[in-house]
Amino acid sequence: MDEPVTIDDLVGRVKRMHADDDPLVHLADAIAVSERIGDVADQLVGYFVEAARTAGVTWADIGKTMGVSRQAVQKRFVPKTAPMVTLDAATFAGFTPRARAIIVAAEEEARTAGHDYLGTEHLVLGLLAQPEGLAAKFLSEKTTPEQLRTAMVQVFGPRVGEVPEQLPYTPRGKRAIELSVQEAQRLGHDYVGTEHILLGVLVERFGVGAQVLRELGVEQRDVEEWLAAR
Repeated sequence: MDEPVTIDDLVGRVKRMHADDDPLVHLADAIAVSERIGDVADQLVGYFVEAARTAGVTWADIGKTMGVSRQAVQKRFVPKTAPMVTLDAATFAGFTPRARAIIVAAEEEARTAGHDYLGTEHLVLGLLAQPEGLAAKFLSEKTTPEQLRTAMVQVFGPRVGEVPEQLPYTPRGKRAIELSVQEAQRLGHDYVGTEHILLGVLVERFGVGAQVLRELGVEQRDVEEWLAAR
């Protein structure tokens, strides 16, 4: 930076905030300014973290640049999960048999992992259960089922003591399903297939599923171009 902020700049700003010479007033103002600086600093770094992710940079490389692990940088900059949600049967009305089978397989993946929720990571693994589906065929050109599963398991959340009978979706998992319907409509299809579920996961770009897929070289544009060439 040509003109970095100096301690003298900050001291002068604090002193100008109140004409009062009470040292405790100045101290309170200094604390407020320092907290604001911290917030802005986080926003600044966060802005360029998101820019790097948009450009296709992996979490591992971002963590390396910041001097921390991939897990640490994801924990800091990936938005916290909101309360779990459910989806009604009407949501899946237009799903093909294979797409429905993927939803069932995703639930089994979550149960096997000991999770009490269904997220985008489980949806991605569910795609592997239908090797004749377009999503699995596309993925086979980018990675292997073993590589995909290994990469996904590395970012799995911890197991829970008891898995409920009905698994709620994470907000990003729910959004990925909704986006799969929208992607089918955008492509002019009157059904939701495995390929649309894959696209839905990728469009929900901050989900764990999309993050892992991008690290394996799977991008939304590539899926669309592959589908258009068929």
